[in-house]
Amino acid sequence: MPGLEPPMSDEDYIITRAKEAQKHNIHSAKAWMLTAKTLFPSNFKIQFEAYLMEKQSGNVQEAAECFSSLMMSRQNLPDLLSEISAIANALKTTETSFLSQMFDNIIPDIQLTILKTSLENSDDTMEHCRLLVLLLKKFPQLGVDSLVKTLINAEKFFYDNRYARLLVVETLPLLSSLESPRLLQRLLVKAIDFYNSYVYDETEHDIADPWQRLYGVLDLLGRQLGWDSYLVNYSNSLNKDTYFQKLLSLRNCEDCRQLLYCGTTFFLRALYEQRSMKGNHILVEALFDPDQPPPKRRKGDVEVTGASAHQFQAAANCWELLHSNEVISREFSKLTSQLQVKPWTEGFVEELALFRGRYDEALPPSTSNCLVSNIVRVSINFSLKKYAPCIENILGALPQLPNVEGALETELIIGGKNRHLHFLPLSKMPIMHYFCTLLIRILLNSGNNSDLTYGHILVLMQLGWPQEEAIFIRILDIIRQSGVFHYHLFSAYIIHIDILEELSFIWNEQGNNVALDILPNSQQHLGQRRIGTRGADKGVKEDFKQAMKAQVSRSNESILNLMIQFITSERSYLLQIL
Repeated sequence: MPGLEPPMSDEDYIITRAKEAQKHNIHSAKAWMLTAKTLFPSNFKIQFEAYLMEKQSGNVQEAAECFSSLMMSRQNLPDLLSEISAIANALKTTETSFLSQMFDNIIPDIQLTILKTSLENSDDTMEHCRLLVLLLKKFPQLGVDSLVKTLINAEKFFYDNRYARLLVVETLPLLSSLESPRLLQRLLVKAIDFYNSYVYDETEHDIADPWQRLYGVLDLLGRQLGWDSYLVNYSNSLNKDTYFQKLLSLRNCEDCRQLLYCGTTFFLRALYEQRSMKGNHILVEALFDPDQPPPKRRKGDVEVTGASAHQFQAAANCWELLHSNEVISREFSKLTSQLQVKPWTEGFVEELALFRGRYDEALPPSTSNCLVSNIVRVSINFSLKKYAPCIENILGALPQLPNVEGALETELIIGGKNRHLHFLPLSKMPIMHYFCTLLIRILLNSGNNSDLTYGHILVLMQLGWPQEEAIFIRILDIIRQSGVFHYHLFSAYIIHIDILEELSFIWNEQGNNVALDILPNSQQHLGQRRIGTRGADKGVKEDFKQAMKAQVSRSNESILNLMIQFITSERSYLLQIL
């Protein structure tokens, strides 16, 4: 008769009663399900509903037992695929969930069946590989060789970083050994490429200590080939200098692989650390003072100071070691050509050229006129004693100075006779301090011993005072010996209290005949004579005292801004002295 529903089967009737009872009385519902399982022990629908009831009630152990029974029958396995997939997805995350807890309560044989079933029914290559990693993590005795070969040969490997990550981060730690050293070397190249790219990727920070993970891969290869355990187990606490000496000892080995892979890994790590510590700094030629003691920690013929200096020298020395002979240089070039990220192209080659004094290679292209390019030109032209272009480069850099002021650099001048380079912060004060320091040397080396030259030097040394105090004392001695000092820009630019006090002192010294022609033109005209200790004119002396008081009152002005104004305004004077 139309409208009448077909009679309900006994199984469906019991399931329906169990579901209704579950809303009000879980014990009654379980009783119904127990009855159903007893009457129909092989009925898939009843077994599955029993599992769902335990799952919905949050009963981990009972749900595990029910699902194990379903898996053992295997008759209706296709109907379980969605649940098997859900379990596999739960296991991929590190978070604890009901399904992951349930899986842990299932016996290993059935766990293996669940994972294999999920693996066999995955169509996507990436998903297949992830499930295989999951399977091998749970059952490492199955071996990872097939997965490694699948991943390393995957066509998508080179343009889909997920494959590289799956291979390097998740699969390689599962390896205990591989029969083929050639395959291990391929894996090491993949690992170097992945981790070197990863540390420069600012969007990802979820891998703890990537460099140590890379050394773990190096250790895997090294143990198989009998390499020095110190070289393949480099840790954060080990000394870079000692490690480099170990690398040096491999220069003449017939098999260059240990030097190639250990040296490349060490180089990339040192370069990354240097880049991380360097921040907004630029490598420039700095100065040395043979009258001062050299630094205690000497690294060679060239001293490097400032941020990241030690890391830079480690990278530079290792780079040169990897180019020390034709064989290792060729192999290093082949290796680096396989890496996707080459950070040394971002300034390192130019820094290295400057470090080794190869100025033609370090010089920026003529088309580049940014602040960094101008500072590099200043540095190189100064070293080549091309002083006029150096001053022009300084003048070109002044309008480009950054707004951040920064602080004075204490290591622009170091003791000793070695060539000296310094990582200069790209902020206004350090850059101007560097320019002033170079201009002082340019003026001293100009061969021009006029009062104008010495006056300019007095102006420029104010910014880095008292770093140039020894030069100041020499100038004072010259003034005393000559008995006169003419500098018409004195009132405009000399305001440092220590310099003013010293000049006032020599003016007041008893028994000396020192004439200081330093008053502004208007006051000079009124006095109509030089100010000196031999002058008895009280009016002129009073003019001098008032002028010095005026200068002292300006001692709190910004010397930094005054230096910018001086170099800009007195450009013709500076170039004329040359």
